[in-house]
Amino acid sequence: MKAARDPAIVAMILIVALALRVAAVQEHAYAPRNDAGSYLTLASDIAHTGDYTLSRNPGVGAGGTLGPSAYFAPGFPYFLAAVDIIDGHEVRRDGAVHPARIAMALLGTVTVALIGLVALELFGAVAGVFALALAAVYPVLIELSSILVAEDLLTALALGAVYCGLRVRRARTVASACGWIAGAGVLTGLATLTHENGILILLPLLAAVSRHAPAAKRHWLIAPALLIATTALTIAPWTIRNAVVMHGFVPVSDETGITLVGTYNPASAANPQVPYKWRIFFGIPGERPLIRQRSHLTEPQLGARLQRQALDYIGQHPLSPIDVAFHNTLRLLELEGSFAWHASATAQSIATDRAGTGVVSFWILCALALAGSFTRLTRAAPRWPWLIPLLLALSVVLVNVETPRFRAPVDPFLILLAAAGLATAAAGVRSALGRTPVVGETRDPVPARPAQLVEMRERLA
Repeated sequence: MKAARDPAIVAMILIVALALRVAAVQEHAYAPRNDAGSYLTLASDIAHTGDYTLSRNPGVGAGGTLGPSAYFAPGFPYFLAAVDIIDGHEVRRDGAVHPARIAMALLGTVTVALIGLVALELFGAVAGVFALALAAVYPVLIELSSILVAEDLLTALALGAVYCGLRVRRARTVASACGWIAGAGVLTGLATLTHENGILILLPLLAAVSRHAPAAKRHWLIAPALLIATTALTIAPWTIRNAVVMHGFVPVSDETGITLVGTYNPASAANPQVPYKWRIFFGIPGERPLIRQRSHLTEPQLGARLQRQALDYIGQHPLSPIDVAFHNTLRLLELEGSFAWHASATAQSIATDRAGTGVVSFWILCALALAGSFTRLTRAAPRWPWLIPLLLALSVVLVNVETPRFRAPVDPFLILLAAAGLATAAAGVRSALGRTPVVGETRDPVPARPAQLVEMRERLA
Protein backbone atom coordinates (compact mmCIF):
# COMPACT_ATOMS: atom_id res chain seq x y z
CA MET A 1 0.00 0.00 0.00
CA LYS A 2 1.87 3.01 -1.29
CA ALA A 3 -0.09 5.53 0.78
CA ALA A 4 1.12 3.86 3.95
CA ARG A 5 4.68 4.88 3.06
CA ASP A 6 3.83 8.44 2.05
CA PRO A 7 5.26 10.91 4.60
CA ALA A 8 2.55 13.39 3.62
CA ILE A 9 -0.14 10.99 4.89
CA VAL A 10 1.66 10.58 8.20
CA ALA A 11 2.19 14.32 8.52
CA MET A 12 -1.47 15.01 7.82
CA ILE A 13 -2.61 12.54 10.47
CA LEU A 14 -0.28 14.09 13.05
CA ILE A 15 -1.53 17.58 12.19
CA VAL A 16 -5.11 16.39 12.70
CA ALA A 17 -4.10 14.78 16.01
CA LEU A 18 -2.55 18.02 17.25
CA ALA A 19 -5.50 20.11 16.03
CA LEU A 20 -8.00 17.89 17.85
CA ARG A 21 -6.01 18.11 21.07
CA VAL A 22 -5.51 21.86 20.95
CA ALA A 23 -9.21 22.27 20.14
CA ALA A 24 -10.09 20.21 23.22
CA VAL A 25 -7.91 22.50 25.34
CA GLN A 26 -9.50 25.63 23.90
CA GLU A 27 -13.10 24.42 24.04
CA HIS A 28 -13.27 22.84 27.47
CA ALA A 29 -12.71 24.70 30.73
CA TYR A 30 -10.42 23.00 33.22
CA ALA A 31 -9.81 23.52 36.92
CA PRO A 32 -6.86 21.50 38.27
CA ARG A 33 -7.90 19.32 41.20
CA ASN A 34 -6.22 16.92 43.56
CA ASP A 35 -2.93 15.65 42.07
CA ALA A 36 -3.02 18.18 39.22
CA GLY A 37 -2.93 21.08 41.66
CA SER A 38 -0.06 19.50 43.57
CA TYR A 39 1.90 18.99 40.35
CA LEU A 40 1.57 22.68 39.50
CA THR A 41 2.69 23.75 42.97
CA LEU A 42 5.72 21.48 42.77
CA ALA A 43 6.48 22.73 39.27
CA SER A 44 6.53 26.29 40.60
CA ASP A 45 8.99 25.26 43.33
CA ILE A 46 11.22 23.57 40.76
CA ALA A 47 11.09 26.56 38.42
CA HIS A 48 12.36 28.77 41.23
CA THR A 49 14.87 26.52 42.98
CA GLY A 50 15.45 23.43 40.84
CA ASP A 51 13.84 21.17 43.44
CA TYR A 52 10.74 20.77 45.57
CA THR A 53 10.69 23.13 48.51
CA LEU A 54 13.18 22.01 51.16
CA SER A 55 11.34 23.74 53.99
CA ARG A 56 10.96 21.63 57.13
CA ASN A 57 7.81 23.39 58.27
CA PRO A 58 4.58 21.51 59.07
CA GLY A 59 2.28 21.06 56.11
CA VAL A 60 5.02 21.05 53.48
CA GLY A 61 5.08 17.27 53.24
CA ALA A 62 2.28 15.08 51.93
CA GLY A 63 -0.75 14.74 54.19
CA GLY A 64 0.23 17.79 56.24
CA THR A 65 3.52 16.33 57.47
CA LEU A 66 6.81 18.07 58.12
CA GLY A 67 8.74 18.89 54.97
CA PRO A 68 10.59 18.27 52.77
CA SER A 69 8.73 15.95 50.41
CA ALA A 70 9.39 12.97 48.17
CA TYR A 71 5.75 11.94 47.80
CA PHE A 72 5.24 12.71 44.11
CA ALA A 73 7.62 11.13 41.62
CA PRO A 74 9.57 14.00 40.01
CA GLY A 75 9.16 13.33 36.29
CA PHE A 76 5.89 15.12 35.66
CA PRO A 77 6.51 18.11 37.99
CA TYR A 78 9.86 18.70 36.24
CA PHE A 79 8.11 18.48 32.86
CA LEU A 80 5.60 21.13 33.97
CA ALA A 81 8.39 23.24 35.46
CA ALA A 82 10.14 23.28 32.10
CA VAL A 83 6.90 24.44 30.47
CA ASP A 84 6.50 27.15 33.12
CA ILE A 85 10.02 28.45 32.57
CA ILE A 86 9.74 28.45 28.79
CA ASP A 87 6.42 30.28 28.94
CA GLY A 88 7.47 32.67 31.70
CA HIS A 89 4.68 31.72 34.12
CA GLU A 90 6.85 30.25 36.85
CA VAL A 91 5.48 32.71 39.46
CA ARG A 92 1.70 32.33 39.20
CA ARG A 93 0.30 28.82 39.26
CA ASP A 94 -3.00 29.84 37.64
CA GLY A 95 -1.15 31.46 34.77
CA ALA A 96 0.72 28.24 34.11
CA VAL A 97 -2.41 26.12 33.57
CA HIS A 98 -3.11 27.01 29.94
CA PRO A 99 0.46 26.64 28.63
CA ALA A 100 0.72 23.39 30.58
CA ARG A 101 -2.40 22.11 28.81
CA ILE A 102 -1.00 23.13 25.42
CA ALA A 103 2.16 21.20 26.33
CA MET A 104 -0.03 18.19 27.14
CA ALA A 105 -1.61 18.48 23.68
CA LEU A 106 1.87 18.41 22.14
CA LEU A 107 2.84 15.46 24.35
CA GLY A 108 -0.34 13.66 23.29
CA THR A 109 0.61 14.15 19.64
CA VAL A 110 4.06 12.71 20.34
CA THR A 111 2.29 9.70 21.86
CA VAL A 112 0.26 9.29 18.66
CA ALA A 113 3.48 9.31 16.64
CA LEU A 114 5.07 6.73 18.94
CA ILE A 115 2.05 4.44 18.62
CA GLY A 116 2.48 4.60 14.85
CA LEU A 117 6.19 3.85 15.10
CA VAL A 118 5.65 0.85 17.39
CA ALA A 119 2.94 -0.47 15.05
CA LEU A 120 5.32 -0.04 12.12
CA GLU A 121 7.94 -2.16 13.88
CA LEU A 122 5.45 -4.81 15.00
CA PHE A 123 3.14 -5.15 12.00
CA GLY A 124 4.39 -3.12 9.04
CA ALA A 125 3.52 0.10 7.24
CA VAL A 126 -0.21 -0.41 6.66
CA ALA A 127 -0.90 -1.25 10.30
CA GLY A 128 1.31 1.68 11.27
CA VAL A 129 -0.95 4.11 9.43
CA PHE A 130 -4.08 2.51 10.89
CA ALA A 131 -2.61 2.77 14.40
CA LEU A 132 -1.63 6.39 13.77
CA ALA A 133 -5.14 7.26 12.58
CA LEU A 134 -6.87 5.43 15.44
CA ALA A 135 -4.66 7.08 18.04
CA ALA A 136 -5.22 10.50 16.48
CA VAL A 137 -9.02 10.38 16.83
CA TYR A 138 -9.46 8.11 19.87
CA PRO A 139 -11.54 10.24 22.28
CA VAL A 140 -9.85 8.95 25.44
CA LEU A 141 -6.39 10.01 24.29
CA ILE A 142 -7.75 13.40 23.22
CA GLU A 143 -9.43 13.76 26.60
CA LEU A 144 -6.25 12.91 28.50
CA SER A 145 -4.24 15.33 26.36
CA SER A 146 -6.27 18.26 27.67
CA ILE A 147 -5.80 17.69 31.41
CA LEU A 148 -2.77 17.48 33.69
CA VAL A 149 -2.03 13.84 34.52
CA ALA A 150 1.38 12.21 34.97
CA GLU A 151 0.17 9.10 33.19
CA ASP A 152 0.36 10.90 29.83
CA LEU A 153 4.10 11.34 30.26
CA LEU A 154 4.45 7.75 31.50
CA THR A 155 2.65 6.52 28.37
CA ALA A 156 4.95 8.39 25.99
CA LEU A 157 8.09 7.21 27.80
CA ALA A 158 6.87 3.60 27.91
CA LEU A 159 6.13 3.60 24.18
CA GLY A 160 9.53 5.14 23.49
CA ALA A 161 11.20 2.38 25.49
CA VAL A 162 9.22 -0.28 23.60
CA TYR A 163 10.24 1.24 20.27
CA CYS A 164 13.91 1.20 21.28
CA GLY A 165 13.56 -2.43 22.38
CA LEU A 166 12.02 -3.36 19.03
CA ARG A 167 14.77 -1.60 17.09
CA VAL A 168 17.39 -3.79 18.76
CA ARG A 169 16.16 -6.62 16.50
CA ARG A 170 17.21 -4.69 13.40
CA ALA A 171 20.55 -3.44 14.69
CA ARG A 172 23.33 -4.65 12.40
CA THR A 173 26.24 -3.87 14.68
CA VAL A 174 26.94 -4.20 18.38
CA ALA A 175 27.40 -0.43 18.67
CA SER A 176 24.01 0.24 17.12
CA ALA A 177 22.33 -2.33 19.35
CA CYS A 178 23.97 -0.83 22.43
CA GLY A 179 22.66 2.58 21.43
CA TRP A 180 19.10 1.32 21.26
CA ILE A 181 19.48 -0.63 24.49
CA ALA A 182 20.85 2.43 26.28
CA GLY A 183 17.95 4.47 24.92
CA ALA A 184 15.49 1.91 26.25
CA GLY A 185 17.20 2.03 29.65
CA VAL A 186 17.13 5.82 29.90
CA LEU A 187 13.46 5.95 28.88
CA THR A 188 12.61 3.21 31.39
CA GLY A 189 14.38 5.19 34.09
CA LEU A 190 12.49 8.35 33.16
CA ALA A 191 9.23 6.38 33.14
CA THR A 192 10.02 5.16 36.66
CA LEU A 193 10.74 8.72 37.76
CA THR A 194 7.33 9.66 36.39
CA HIS A 195 5.42 6.78 37.98
CA GLU A 196 7.05 4.16 40.18
CA ASN A 197 5.34 1.29 38.38
CA GLY A 198 7.26 2.33 35.25
CA ILE A 199 10.09 0.10 36.50
CA LEU A 200 7.97 -2.89 35.42
CA ILE A 201 8.77 -2.04 31.80
CA LEU A 202 12.28 -3.28 32.51
CA LEU A 203 11.25 -6.94 32.82
CA PRO A 204 9.96 -7.49 29.25
CA LEU A 205 12.76 -5.33 27.87
CA LEU A 206 15.35 -7.55 29.55
CA ALA A 207 13.94 -10.56 27.74
CA ALA A 208 13.87 -8.65 24.45
CA VAL A 209 17.42 -7.31 24.48
CA SER A 210 18.90 -10.56 25.79
CA ARG A 211 17.43 -12.45 22.88
CA HIS A 212 17.86 -10.05 19.98
CA ALA A 213 21.08 -8.11 20.60
CA PRO A 214 23.82 -8.99 18.02
CA ALA A 215 26.29 -9.94 20.74
CA ALA A 216 23.75 -11.78 22.88
CA LYS A 217 24.97 -15.26 21.96
CA ARG A 218 28.66 -14.60 22.57
CA HIS A 219 28.36 -12.13 25.45
CA TRP A 220 24.92 -12.79 26.84
CA LEU A 221 25.39 -10.53 29.88
CA ILE A 222 26.25 -7.36 27.97
CA ALA A 223 22.75 -6.42 26.77
CA PRO A 224 20.84 -6.88 30.06
CA ALA A 225 23.68 -5.33 32.07
CA LEU A 226 23.65 -2.25 29.85
CA LEU A 227 19.87 -1.96 30.10
CA ILE A 228 19.91 -2.24 33.90
CA ALA A 229 22.86 0.13 34.25
CA THR A 230 21.34 2.90 32.12
CA THR A 231 18.01 2.56 33.92
CA ALA A 232 19.68 2.73 37.33
CA LEU A 233 21.92 5.66 36.38
CA THR A 234 18.88 7.61 35.20
CA ILE A 235 17.10 7.09 38.52
CA ALA A 236 20.19 7.51 40.73
CA PRO A 237 20.34 11.35 40.96
CA TRP A 238 16.86 11.50 42.47
CA THR A 239 17.60 8.64 44.85
CA ILE A 240 20.73 10.48 46.02
CA ARG A 241 18.69 13.66 46.46
CA ASN A 242 16.23 11.76 48.63
CA ALA A 243 19.02 10.26 50.73
CA VAL A 244 20.40 13.73 51.42
CA VAL A 245 17.09 15.53 51.91
CA MET A 246 14.90 12.80 53.45
CA HIS A 247 17.71 11.13 55.43
CA GLY A 248 16.75 7.66 54.26
CA PHE A 249 16.64 5.33 51.30
CA VAL A 250 13.77 6.45 49.06
CA PRO A 251 14.47 5.26 45.49
CA VAL A 252 11.74 7.40 43.89
CA SER A 253 8.79 8.13 46.17
CA ASP A 254 7.57 7.50 49.72
CA GLU A 255 3.91 7.28 48.72
CA THR A 256 3.45 3.57 49.50
CA GLY A 257 1.90 3.96 52.96
CA ILE A 258 -0.62 6.66 52.04
CA THR A 259 -1.49 4.81 48.81
CA LEU A 260 -2.02 1.39 50.37
CA VAL A 261 -4.04 2.50 53.39
CA GLY A 262 -6.31 4.52 51.11
CA THR A 263 -7.61 1.26 49.65
CA TYR A 264 -7.05 -1.30 52.39
CA ASN A 265 -9.25 0.02 55.20
CA PRO A 266 -12.75 -0.85 56.50
CA ALA A 267 -14.40 2.33 55.21
CA SER A 268 -13.23 1.83 51.62
CA ALA A 269 -14.18 -1.84 51.74
CA ALA A 270 -17.71 -0.94 52.89
CA ASN A 271 -18.31 1.66 50.16
CA PRO A 272 -21.71 0.55 48.75
CA GLN A 273 -21.34 2.26 45.35
CA VAL A 274 -17.67 1.70 44.54
CA PRO A 275 -16.22 -1.06 46.76
CA TYR A 276 -12.62 -0.43 47.83
CA LYS A 277 -12.62 3.04 46.30
CA TRP A 278 -9.41 4.80 47.33
CA ARG A 279 -9.58 7.71 49.79
CA ILE A 280 -6.97 9.91 51.43
CA PHE A 281 -6.10 8.72 54.94
CA PHE A 282 -7.54 11.74 56.78
CA GLY A 283 -10.92 10.92 55.20
CA ILE A 284 -10.94 7.48 56.85
CA PRO A 285 -12.98 7.22 60.09
CA GLY A 286 -10.84 6.41 63.12
CA GLU A 287 -7.74 8.31 61.97
CA ARG A 288 -8.22 11.32 64.27
CA PRO A 289 -5.28 10.48 66.57
CA LEU A 290 -2.91 10.19 63.61
CA ILE A 291 -4.31 13.34 62.01
CA ARG A 292 -3.47 15.30 65.17
CA GLN A 293 0.10 13.96 65.10
CA ARG A 294 0.82 14.41 61.39
CA SER A 295 2.24 17.93 61.71
CA HIS A 296 4.97 16.49 63.95
CA LEU A 297 5.80 13.59 61.63
CA THR A 298 7.92 13.46 58.49
CA GLU A 299 6.59 11.86 55.31
CA PRO A 300 8.57 8.62 55.82
CA GLN A 301 7.34 8.38 59.42
CA LEU A 302 3.71 8.86 58.47
CA GLY A 303 4.11 6.53 55.50
CA ALA A 304 5.59 3.79 57.67
CA ARG A 305 2.67 3.96 60.13
CA LEU A 306 0.06 3.90 57.39
CA GLN A 307 1.79 1.05 55.60
CA ARG A 308 1.69 -1.02 58.81
CA GLN A 309 -2.03 -0.28 59.12
CA ALA A 310 -2.66 -1.38 55.54
CA LEU A 311 -0.65 -4.58 55.97
CA ASP A 312 -2.45 -5.30 59.25
CA TYR A 313 -5.77 -4.93 57.45
CA ILE A 314 -4.63 -7.32 54.72
CA GLY A 315 -3.46 -9.75 57.39
CA GLN A 316 -6.91 -9.69 58.99
CA HIS A 317 -8.64 -9.87 55.60
CA PRO A 318 -6.39 -12.09 53.47
CA LEU A 319 -8.86 -12.17 50.57
CA SER A 320 -9.04 -8.39 50.33
CA PRO A 321 -6.39 -8.12 47.57
CA ILE A 322 -8.53 -10.43 45.44
CA ASP A 323 -11.62 -8.30 46.08
CA VAL A 324 -9.66 -5.15 45.31
CA ALA A 325 -8.28 -6.62 42.08
CA PHE A 326 -11.77 -7.76 41.02
CA HIS A 327 -13.48 -4.41 41.55
CA ASN A 328 -10.59 -2.40 40.17
CA THR A 329 -10.52 -4.59 37.07
CA LEU A 330 -14.20 -3.86 36.54
CA ARG A 331 -13.43 -0.15 36.91
CA LEU A 332 -10.49 -0.43 34.52
CA LEU A 333 -12.86 -1.93 31.93
CA GLU A 334 -15.59 0.64 32.75
CA LEU A 335 -17.89 -2.16 33.96
CA GLU A 336 -18.39 -1.12 37.59
CA GLY A 337 -21.33 1.12 36.69
CA SER A 338 -21.83 4.75 35.75
CA PHE A 339 -21.30 6.05 39.29
CA ALA A 340 -17.70 4.82 39.24
CA TRP A 341 -16.70 6.57 36.01
CA HIS A 342 -18.68 9.67 36.97
CA ALA A 343 -16.67 9.86 40.20
CA SER A 344 -13.40 9.39 38.33
CA ALA A 345 -14.32 12.08 35.82
CA THR A 346 -15.16 14.53 38.59
CA ALA A 347 -11.85 13.86 40.35
CA GLN A 348 -9.99 14.66 37.11
CA SER A 349 -12.13 17.67 36.11
CA ILE A 350 -13.50 15.88 33.04
CA ALA A 351 -17.02 16.80 31.93
CA THR A 352 -19.51 13.95 32.27
CA ASP A 353 -20.52 13.99 28.60
CA ARG A 354 -16.89 13.76 27.49
CA ALA A 355 -16.28 10.95 29.96
CA GLY A 356 -19.31 9.07 28.62
CA THR A 357 -18.00 9.36 25.07
CA GLY A 358 -14.67 8.03 26.30
CA VAL A 359 -16.31 5.01 27.93
CA VAL A 360 -18.20 4.03 24.77
CA SER A 361 -15.15 4.56 22.55
CA PHE A 362 -13.09 2.38 24.93
CA TRP A 363 -15.57 -0.47 24.59
CA ILE A 364 -15.46 -0.17 20.78
CA LEU A 365 -11.67 -0.20 20.90
CA CYS A 366 -11.73 -3.34 23.07
CA ALA A 367 -13.88 -5.12 20.48
CA LEU A 368 -11.50 -4.14 17.67
CA ALA A 369 -8.48 -5.14 19.76
CA LEU A 370 -10.02 -8.53 20.55
CA ALA A 371 -10.51 -9.18 16.85
CA GLY A 372 -6.99 -8.01 16.08
CA SER A 373 -5.45 -10.29 18.68
CA PHE A 374 -6.37 -13.35 16.58
CA THR A 375 -4.75 -12.17 13.36
CA ARG A 376 -1.66 -13.61 11.75
CA LEU A 377 0.07 -10.24 12.14
CA THR A 378 -0.28 -10.40 15.91
CA ARG A 379 0.81 -14.02 16.12
CA ALA A 380 3.94 -13.27 14.07
CA ALA A 381 4.94 -10.22 16.10
CA PRO A 382 7.26 -10.36 19.15
CA ARG A 383 5.32 -11.28 22.27
CA TRP A 384 7.24 -9.38 24.92
CA PRO A 385 5.59 -5.96 24.28
CA TRP A 386 2.21 -7.35 25.38
CA LEU A 387 3.59 -8.07 28.84
CA ILE A 388 3.98 -4.33 29.44
CA PRO A 389 0.27 -3.41 29.52
CA LEU A 390 -0.47 -6.53 31.56
CA LEU A 391 2.14 -5.65 34.19
CA LEU A 392 1.13 -2.00 34.33
CA ALA A 393 -2.55 -2.94 34.64
CA LEU A 394 -1.79 -5.46 37.39
CA SER A 395 0.18 -2.85 39.31
CA VAL A 396 -2.86 -0.55 39.56
CA VAL A 397 -5.72 -3.02 39.97
CA LEU A 398 -4.18 -4.23 43.22
CA VAL A 399 -4.23 -0.71 44.65
CA ASN A 400 -6.27 2.00 42.94
CA VAL A 401 -7.95 2.60 39.58
CA GLU A 402 -9.25 5.93 38.37
CA THR A 403 -10.18 5.91 34.70
CA PRO A 404 -9.10 6.91 32.19
CA ARG A 405 -5.82 8.20 33.68
CA PHE A 406 -4.60 4.95 35.27
CA ARG A 407 -5.46 3.07 32.08
CA ALA A 408 -3.55 5.54 29.89
CA PRO A 409 -0.46 3.31 29.35
CA VAL A 410 -2.70 0.34 28.45
CA ASP A 411 -4.94 1.85 25.77
CA PRO A 412 -2.15 2.37 23.19
CA PHE A 413 -1.54 -1.38 23.14
CA LEU A 414 -5.24 -1.94 22.47
CA ILE A 415 -4.89 0.50 19.56
CA LEU A 416 -1.97 -1.57 18.26
CA LEU A 417 -4.06 -4.75 18.30
CA ALA A 418 -6.99 -2.95 16.66
CA ALA A 419 -4.64 -1.67 13.95
CA ALA A 420 -3.45 -5.23 13.25
CA GLY A 421 -7.06 -6.29 12.81
CA LEU A 422 -7.88 -3.39 10.49
CA ALA A 423 -4.74 -3.98 8.43
CA THR A 424 -5.67 -7.64 8.07
CA ALA A 425 -9.22 -6.71 7.03
CA ALA A 426 -7.88 -4.19 4.51
CA ALA A 427 -5.60 -6.84 3.03
CA GLY A 428 -8.57 -9.17 2.71
CA VAL A 429 -10.64 -6.52 0.94
CA ARG A 430 -7.80 -5.73 -1.47
CA SER A 431 -7.35 -9.40 -2.20
CA ALA A 432 -11.07 -9.85 -2.84
CA LEU A 433 -11.21 -6.81 -5.09
CA GLY A 434 -8.22 -8.10 -6.98
CA ARG A 435 -10.17 -11.25 -7.93
CA THR A 436 -13.58 -9.64 -8.50
CA PRO A 437 -14.42 -7.31 -11.42
CA VAL A 438 -15.34 -3.80 -10.42
CA VAL A 439 -18.99 -2.95 -11.10
CA GLY A 440 -19.35 -1.66 -14.67
CA GLU A 441 -15.95 -2.98 -15.73
CA THR A 442 -15.36 -6.06 -17.90
CA ARG A 443 -12.33 -8.26 -17.62
CA ASP A 444 -11.01 -10.81 -20.06
CA PRO A 445 -11.50 -14.31 -18.71
CA VAL A 446 -8.36 -16.09 -17.58
CA PRO A 447 -7.77 -18.98 -19.96
CA ALA A 448 -8.10 -22.30 -18.22
CA ARG A 449 -5.26 -24.76 -18.38
CA PRO A 450 -5.92 -28.16 -19.96
CA ALA A 451 -5.74 -29.92 -16.61
CA GLN A 452 -8.24 -27.48 -15.19
CA LEU A 453 -10.56 -28.10 -18.14
CA VAL A 454 -10.39 -31.85 -17.61
CA GLU A 455 -11.15 -31.42 -13.90
CA MET A 456 -14.11 -29.15 -14.68
CA ARG A 457 -15.49 -31.64 -17.18
CA GLU A 458 -15.20 -34.51 -14.70
CA ARG A 459 -17.06 -32.47 -12.09
CA LEU A 460 -19.81 -31.61 -14.57
CA ALA A 461 -20.12 -35.26 -15.59
